[in-house]
Amino acid sequence: MLWFNFARRYMFSPKSHSVINIIAMVSVIAVAVPTAATVILLAMFGGLDETIHKIYSSSDADMEITSLKGHTFERSAVDVDAIANIEGVEGYTTYLEQSIMIAHGEQRTPVTLRGVDGNYFDVLTLGDHIVMGNIESLASGDIIMGGTIAATLGLYNGIGAEVELYAMNRKQLSTMLPTSGVSRDKSRLGALFMANAELDAKYAIMDLSCAQQLLNHEGRITNIALRLDDDADVERIRRDIRAIVGDNFDVRTREEMNASMNEIMELEKFAIILIGCFIALIAAFSIVGSVVMLITEKRRDIATLHAMGANTALVRRIFVGEGMLLTLCGTLLGLLLGVAFSLIQLHYGIIKIEGNMVIESYPVAINPMDIIIVAIIMVATGWLISELSVRATLKRYKDKR
Repeated sequence: MLWFNFARRYMFSPKSHSVINIIAMVSVIAVAVPTAATVILLAMFGGLDETIHKIYSSSDADMEITSLKGHTFERSAVDVDAIANIEGVEGYTTYLEQSIMIAHGEQRTPVTLRGVDGNYFDVLTLGDHIVMGNIESLASGDIIMGGTIAATLGLYNGIGAEVELYAMNRKQLSTMLPTSGVSRDKSRLGALFMANAELDAKYAIMDLSCAQQLLNHEGRITNIALRLDDDADVERIRRDIRAIVGDNFDVRTREEMNASMNEIMELEKFAIILIGCFIALIAAFSIVGSVVMLITEKRRDIATLHAMGANTALVRRIFVGEGMLLTLCGTLLGLLLGVAFSLIQLHYGIIKIEGNMVIESYPVAINPMDIIIVAIIMVATGWLISELSVRATLKRYKDKR
């Protein structure tokens, strides 16, 4: 392509005026810096998104089944074995969940109690966040709670300490004698977990049979949680489960259970990309100076090209090509810098998070699609600015002639 050969020669051959070299270099840097910044921001946002989903997988399974008629249901009402045999289902667990009060000494706090079976920690990843004690203590009737709950009760270093549990007893609830409607039990602190601020202040875990006895829900559960294969067909599995459980049960994925959080994350990512577009637009204006000065310097070349039969479209393509080469060089440099910094952060964690005990440094996840989007935005913006500036400059040059 003739226009490309001219643009390349103007870009890479020594210029007659060093100031144009300097302006061209500034233009490349001006494009590279916001490109790198946007890549880094998206990588850190992706890492944060993955971390949040990983943390919430501690309490929310890949898919959960709940009753549409009442808070609890008989475990025997669902053919759990048939569900476990569905292709794509790796494992399942059942649990009973209800709000109770926990007390230790003069301190007390409301929590959400989960009575779990032996498969719970194989399906959900809460066991990965145990910081003190061990989950095996559940089998002996001990209770596991979040670090915030333990701190509220003064139990942060009190593994083995006794706690009192209070729950509503619906079978004995009486308006004449309200205290008869409260079930009481005692347990010991077996372990502490620290996943995030919300979970640490909300959940306490104990053996399913103990929870059923405390809550007077013998044989009943509130949730069936499923772990799915990474490449499982979620919609097919949902259809198969609904065929088994019928219309009295709801089947939801983790994304549906955390729909509000996912929408917020998507909006935040869109905001980052939008801000990147504005920055790219501002950065691309630096190309205008380079292109305008180059056209000014090459007026004789333009006249020669016209004399040799070149039309205005060819001349315009040459200088638009010059602007695109500046944009491409800046974009490529920015992508390399952004990816390099993201990889350094991923492996060495040079940017730390102060006062956070879950993650020590900002998480990073490099998504190739994000890099492609950034490249497209920068190149498209550079082309638009180059096209407009070249058209305007050549028009003024032609009018003066």
